[in-house]
Amino acid sequence: DCFNRITFIECYGDGTGNDSNCRVGPDCKNRCLGRREYTKCKLKREEGKGWGLVPAKEVKKGQLIMEYVGEVIDEATKEDRLKQWAVEHPNDPNFYIMALQRGWYVDARHEANMTRFINHSCDPNCTVIAMNVRGYNRS
Repeated sequence: DCFNRITFIECYGDGTGNDSNCRVGPDCKNRCLGRREYTKCKLKREEGKGWGLVPAKEVKKGQLIMEYVGEVIDEATKEDRLKQWAVEHPNDPNFYIMALQRGWYVDARHEANMTRFINHSCDPNCTVIAMNVRGYNRS
């Protein structure tokens, strides 16, 4: 298996020059985020739970579903926004903030894609993985 994939680093470059971290080149399969090769999904209203995201077809173990997109914010901004949300929406426990890495979060309330509707589960069937793409962590 690809060492970059094992260490959660996405491959890039043509495999021959200095601007490459992969010997395989453009045919490498470890380039899903950079190429935006996502699983086709649809929104579905779940009884008693609100909106959820479901795949349009079966997803293989380890397959990328989609990148979680939003505004990257720090810890202090996250705390301020959660307090503001609780005041402005006292009966709405839903929010769209996910941990990216220590002290940094992705706020998907205003700038987002469908992944913000992936629901929390006590028995999850997928995981969040931070991938390094050209020096930037993406989830």
